[in-house]
Amino acid sequence: PIEWVDNPSWIHKALQYLNDNVEFRLKLFSDSTADAKAEDRKKSQGKEGKINMFSTLAEHVF
Repeated sequence: PIEWVDNPSWIHKALQYLNDNVEFRLKLFSDSTADAKAEDRKKSQGKEGKINMFSTLAEHVF
């Protein structure tokens, strides 16, 4: 298991990456059509698999 509690900097790095990379975050967490319409933008959909996206996030955290 990942020891998140013992390594708060990992959580900070993950949140910082997701905050800095909005398009990535929207794709990773399944952007909604309603949100996209409300914000007058196109819906973001990940063309690469979630496993690859989580790998990208892990590279920035660890």
